[in-house]
Amino acid sequence: MERKSHLESLLSAGKFAVTAEIGPPRNADSEVIKKKARLLKGFVDAVNITDCQTAVVRVSSLASAVLVLSEGLEPVLQMTCRDRNRIGIQADLLGASALGIRNLLCLTGDHPKFGNHPHAKPVFDLDSIQLLRLAKGLNEGRFENGEEIKGLRPYFFLGAAENPFAEPFDFRPFRLAKKARAGARFFQTQIIYNVDKFRKFMEKLKDLGLTEEVYVLAGITPPKSLGMAKYMKYNVPGLEVPDEIIQRLESAKDKKEEGIQIAVDIIQQVKEIPGVRGVHIMAIEWEEAVPEIVKRAGLSPRESIAEMHPPFVVEKVVEKIVEKPVEVVVEKIVEKPVEVIVEKIVEKEIPLEVEMAGEKISALIEILSDLKASLKNLRSGMESLEEGIVKLEEEFLGKKEARPIVREIPKPAVEVKPPVKVEERPVEAKPELKAEPEVKPELKPEEKPEVKPEIKPEAKPEVKPEVKPEVKSEVKPEVKAEPKPEIKPEVKPEVEPEPKPEVKPAEVKIGGLKGVYRPLSARASKIAQDLYLEKANGEIREVQIGKGEKALKVGGISGINFHLFEGEMKNGLKIAFEILDVKPEDWPEHLSKYYSDVYHDPGLWAKKCVEEYGAEAICLYLLGTDPNFLNLPAEHAKKVAEKVVSSVDVPLIVWGSGNAEKDVEVLRDVADIVGVRGAVIGPVVEANHRTLAAVAMGYSIPVIASSPIDVNLAKQLNILLENMGLALDKILMDPSIGALGYGLEYTYSVMERIRLAALFAQDTKLQVPFICSIGKEVWKTKEAGLPTDALMGDAESRGVLMEALTGVTLALAGGDLLIMRHPKSVELCKILFNGLSLS
Repeated sequence: MERKSHLESLLSAGKFAVTAEIGPPRNADSEVIKKKARLLKGFVDAVNITDCQTAVVRVSSLASAVLVLSEGLEPVLQMTCRDRNRIGIQADLLGASALGIRNLLCLTGDHPKFGNHPHAKPVFDLDSIQLLRLAKGLNEGRFENGEEIKGLRPYFFLGAAENPFAEPFDFRPFRLAKKARAGARFFQTQIIYNVDKFRKFMEKLKDLGLTEEVYVLAGITPPKSLGMAKYMKYNVPGLEVPDEIIQRLESAKDKKEEGIQIAVDIIQQVKEIPGVRGVHIMAIEWEEAVPEIVKRAGLSPRESIAEMHPPFVVEKVVEKIVEKPVEVVVEKIVEKPVEVIVEKIVEKEIPLEVEMAGEKISALIEILSDLKASLKNLRSGMESLEEGIVKLEEEFLGKKEARPIVREIPKPAVEVKPPVKVEERPVEAKPELKAEPEVKPELKPEEKPEVKPEIKPEAKPEVKPEVKPEVKSEVKPEVKAEPKPEIKPEVKPEVEPEPKPEVKPAEVKIGGLKGVYRPLSARASKIAQDLYLEKANGEIREVQIGKGEKALKVGGISGINFHLFEGEMKNGLKIAFEILDVKPEDWPEHLSKYYSDVYHDPGLWAKKCVEEYGAEAICLYLLGTDPNFLNLPAEHAKKVAEKVVSSVDVPLIVWGSGNAEKDVEVLRDVADIVGVRGAVIGPVVEANHRTLAAVAMGYSIPVIASSPIDVNLAKQLNILLENMGLALDKILMDPSIGALGYGLEYTYSVMERIRLAALFAQDTKLQVPFICSIGKEVWKTKEAGLPTDALMGDAESRGVLMEALTGVTLALAGGDLLIMRHPKSVELCKILFNGLSLS
């Protein structure tokens, strides 16, 4: 049965809701959470429990929600996709529902690089929209894989977050609509200071009919200080703080008092906006301000919540234990295990009127723990005594007898043997043993004695249906000759079919599209163009890699990739082959066989990629310089770069180890070698952008701007590099991609948003090409390296398809330059891109 939460009941009844937020502590002190809950109780209808906000380790949101529930306050469980895959998420949601939690806010989550474990591996198996779909499916009684939930299904009032101010601004209402279709029924917004812009956002929602479908709760945060307001204005992307707010705080004598009044004033304004159904007050680590804000805004008192508790009560156990004398409990022990006693004790519920003083409870808990310990000792003592009796019986009586009550566990072990082997087939068991020694001498010259264990199980089923007692000895010699040719071939069918050719059929299939392709203009000739065409008003800048005839240009795109009916892809998509500075130790054999003869020399490796596999660019990864790996010096990197430069004349990309400090030392020296070739260097991150930007400007070469998979962080790094004097046409964005099955959906979502902002919102800071390191991400997944077997199929085909599918997906998301490993994957991608590029 679905049970509505208090928050859902309130909103569906058309009442104005108030929610707040609790950030769990960075320690195991439950009292911190309880204290905050007691502070907010009576002033809010529900309270959000953040899920390791800003990727910092805290008490889990689920445990914190249960503690809040125990204080009689309704929690809104926040769940992010950063740390869990879909199995873990579903397990936690089933647990949350079992514990009485009914509200769920679905979030993608901050990247670990924001937090106190920046090297933690992000999961991002799903994003917020997919999480909503998953939770909606659980509500409807099915798991994410489509399997039916048998028994009690969970139920959640589903919510999501929305930022009304993020670019592209016009796209935000449609994104909210997408979340609503996925299952979201309430939305809590980003902090609102610019009420006029928020009003425009709500008008767009109303035009789309969304204000009738979902409940929007406006985000309110009291600025605690002038410094906090300025920080939010200048350093928090996607948040707008008008100058008026800054001026009010500057002129105020009491900044905190003014901050509370600002929050109250904003609440009064947003309450009047059609479609706003409540407010979400985020007083960050300032929960004591919430009651005052609620009172001043005229939102107090709140509607009372029915008394709520977690679905377990410790006091019940204590009450029952006190009622029962110890002697009775000991009698129970002899009959049944301890677990049964506890169940019996919990059966009787305690009336709610019964209240116990704190001292009595603690004393009773001590008594309870002593009793439990005594019971365990009694049980283990009786088992030891019983074992002693059994040994005496074996010694003096020669065999075990059936024991009284307590010795019930071994009984089945004794009973299983007689019925199966002695009672049902007493005659057959003995002839088998005699027949085998007779046959052995006859078949010894022919074959191995190994067949004995294999034939036994086969001979029995064949003989059973025909003649049970008589045929045994006659049939055995006949059966022994048959299995040998049949059993052996069954062991090695795995390696026979090599689906390598499966990659090539795809070429023929895709190539065949060229003859039948009809342009969209022909297919849509009867439809007005303005119904399906949406021309971009921005363009992706061109970045040149290399010099001379073989130089490449990437970018120069004026529409979504492959939407050639709307825009132009001047330079198409480019693919670079990946090589390493050291011999790879973890590449599977089905990948290594293409390069193992040149592993010893990066120059020869690069040459083979160009001459045999047609590489149009080479990406050299300086893996060996990583301080967490071989920590090879900059001198090693220079020598490797010299070999590659002297071996090939195609454009080069030099990718450091990813250690910000070591990359400064290495790439500065390598730039001396590759600078004259116009090579790209990177990755450049916020920690080393000043030095590497200066190096790039000195040699007039492009850089790879690498940021965690986040729209605002990518934009911020581009701004920092531009502020250093590096032109945007010298920047390639590395969005930190995920491979197929490892965060690819989330990667696609973020890259798509960046590209939409660049093309349709004229966000000039994002109008630079994407570079995607695909090979590195795909081939470190376990599926790409698993051997051939019946379940997973041919190993090489699997790896090739994983890399090619990742490449095509990211190309559709806006990728301009892909770095790949397997020559077959590159070949397949090129065929697919040629098919998609038909105009």
